[in-house]
Amino acid sequence: MKVIAIVGYHNSGKTSLIEVLVKMLTEKGFKVGYIKHDPKGHAQTDREDKDTGRIFKWAPRVVLSQKDKLTLWDKMEDDPVEIIGEFFRGFDVVILEGFKAYRDIPKIAVGDVEASSVILRVEGKDQAGHIIELLERMEDNFPW
Repeated sequence: MKVIAIVGYHNSGKTSLIEVLVKMLTEKGFKVGYIKHDPKGHAQTDREDKDTGRIFKWAPRVVLSQKDKLTLWDKMEDDPVEIIGEFFRGFDVVILEGFKAYRDIPKIAVGDVEASSVILRVEGKDQAGHIIELLERMEDNFPW
């Protein structure tokens, strides 16, 4: 499995780049996973006053099962190694958005962001092809 993180400042184009990457990799036959880092807890998939939010206060794992998707709330550490090992076995590529302070993950930096372990800097989604080429040459790097 190959793991990379796409890092950059807010509104730098990280998510747009990842959308293009996931589409291109999937079209090439790769099984691709994605983890978005939200260290400040701003993302919201359900409100606290709704069923899953109320139950998650007490239960360590809650699942919302819908026709074409499954949403999982799980109480675990904010550690990409644990998350990848637990939920992405059998994937070819896992792309993380964020985790810029996590030293062991090779990173693609969008713009001039400061981060450790940067292996390539890009300006936006137009350079997705360079990242695909890099991933195709890259050895499996998980677990590191």
